[in-house]
Amino acid sequence: MEVIMKTLRIKHVDAFTSKPFAGNAAGVVVEADGLSDQEMQSIAREKNLPETAFVLKPTVQNADLQIRWFTPAAEVPLCGHATIASFHALAEDGLAGLKPEGQHYFRLQTKSGVLNVKVEKNFAGTSVEFELPLPKFRVKSQLTAAFLKSLDLKSSQMEKKLPIVAELHLYVPVKSLAALKNLKPDFRSLGEELKKVKYIGVCVFSVETVEKNSSVHSRFFAPAVGIDEDPVTGSANGPLGAYLHQFAIPAGFKIPSRTLADGRTEFIGEQGDEVGRPGRVKIRVAAKRKVVQSVSIAGEAVTVLDSTLHLK
Repeated sequence: MEVIMKTLRIKHVDAFTSKPFAGNAAGVVVEADGLSDQEMQSIAREKNLPETAFVLKPTVQNADLQIRWFTPAAEVPLCGHATIASFHALAEDGLAGLKPEGQHYFRLQTKSGVLNVKVEKNFAGTSVEFELPLPKFRVKSQLTAAFLKSLDLKSSQMEKKLPIVAELHLYVPVKSLAALKNLKPDFRSLGEELKKVKYIGVCVFSVETVEKNSSVHSRFFAPAVGIDEDPVTGSANGPLGAYLHQFAIPAGFKIPSRTLADGRTEFIGEQGDEVGRPGRVKIRVAAKRKVVQSVSIAGEAVTVLDSTLHLK
């Protein structure tokens, strides 16, 4: 009996960077229709990257495309860097109507809702902007001693002028870049603590930065879903922009930013320096009467590997 082999193209793309071997790596299967959930999970486990994205036909009427994201251990509802990587890969191959240069707009079906994507393709390359769900922060009074110990964080290192907040992830402010850089979490116990509080990951951040024009520096840990430390996390950096607007600026912190032509504020998020994969995320926030109306992230990507995957 002849065994039928299923052949797929899969790309390895570094996002939030224009240089190979920096930023955050994602696997991208640009034509994933017909794959089962188990096959997607198996491919993500085999790739063993922070996330692998699967581009599919939409199953809702108001969307143009669908993307699902898997870590090596689980499916996640939102992933910024793998979305940037996916649209870079689609534009590179001229798929989904992205062959001509210019600005292209998409409604993207995700587990977090239908979200807007803007792709700008020109002779210099491709830039992707991805709308994120509007964060709804819940202020937390404190972290348990066990959680702090798992993070390798002392209470005295935390920035008391800023709140700990929770959303899809937990956000923990620290006073200094040095305190952030020196963290050596116990990933096994941190994973257990995250499961207890039911957050995907924890973003530890400081408004002290490596580069003077950056707005915030962060590290992101999600061992409960198979990612000890993520190099550059779009789904965490986007809400950080809203956090800066909502909490840090009113508290008197001087946060570098610029105003875009459409009136939005652009912050720059730094991440990945500690793991040798520096990336920079453009975080774009629209606000009216000090209330955040929308949050997007934007960046570039580069393909470092284009390969063929064989499935039986």
